[in-house]
Amino acid sequence: MIFNDRTIDLDAYLAKIGQREEQWLRWGTHWKTELLDRVVNGRQDRGEKLPWSKTHGGVQLRPGELSIWAGINGHRKSMLLGQVMLWLARESRICIASLEMRPEETLHRMLCQAVGGSPSFEQTAEFLEGCNGRICLYDQLDSVEADRILGVAHYAANELQCSHVVIDSLTKCGIAGDDYAKQKRFVDRLQWAAKSYGVHVHLVCHMRKGKDETERPGKFDVRGASEITDLADNVFITWKDKERDEAVQCQANGLPMTPVMTKALERPDQILEVAKQRHGTFEGAYALWFHRRSLQFLGSDDSRSMPWPDYNGDLSQWTACPNFGDHYRRFADESCAA
Repeated sequence: MIFNDRTIDLDAYLAKIGQREEQWLRWGTHWKTELLDRVVNGRQDRGEKLPWSKTHGGVQLRPGELSIWAGINGHRKSMLLGQVMLWLARESRICIASLEMRPEETLHRMLCQAVGGSPSFEQTAEFLEGCNGRICLYDQLDSVEADRILGVAHYAANELQCSHVVIDSLTKCGIAGDDYAKQKRFVDRLQWAAKSYGVHVHLVCHMRKGKDETERPGKFDVRGASEITDLADNVFITWKDKERDEAVQCQANGLPMTPVMTKALERPDQILEVAKQRHGTFEGAYALWFHRRSLQFLGSDDSRSMPWPDYNGDLSQWTACPNFGDHYRRFADESCAA
């Protein structure tokens, strides 16, 4: 692994973090402060929120948890997760190991989401400055051995102090699709890393082939070992309404619309289902609308036409607020309200 032109020996790092089990054994009084605080004040969730204000009361991304992000191929799960990471990078360090896309492609997509459309040279320069110390990317493509991915997760959390680590995807982690035992062990070790370092790990997974893409999948359709979703703390499933997508394309191109297409336009573009949330009370689905120019997912239909409606190319907000600015916060909280 190379970080800032410095070679990191992941194998040596993994060997270093192997610790004897007795170091994890503690008397109950070790958690005195945490337990007394919980008895007095009740459970206080410390998780971060998703970008859309309508989700704020239902979903949190808590430290020490593992989230699965699953969806059918082409249903924009990585794009949606990129927007979530951009939102989180306002206040947290994140690490993205995208093994299916080059780092510059990942960054370009996030850049378009950040500026609400096609970026200028100046916007790109300011975005890159904002990324410094906030967004770290693992510069590898194609399959990488599972142990090395674990090493990246450990290093990002323990050495770089990242709060969120994205692994996209399980298919590229050097594990055969039918090797369920190895998949289980890998996910188990990811969960261990999340809990040990208080980091939130996001693992992208694919879905098993269904009858067709019009049928929304569930958590039991995640490809691979059943323990993947059993071990995870949260399971998010993204689903694109392809019938609506085709209707939007026909309408944009001035093609004849059938009654079925017209009806499809009344539905949202995307469904984000919270299929599991171990430490939360909400499980259900959120409707999202896709804004094609900005690649952003919005929380309501009436905010689709113009992301960042007051954006005039003034980048002073970015310079003044390296946490990606109050501007994006205001856009998400107001424009994405439903």
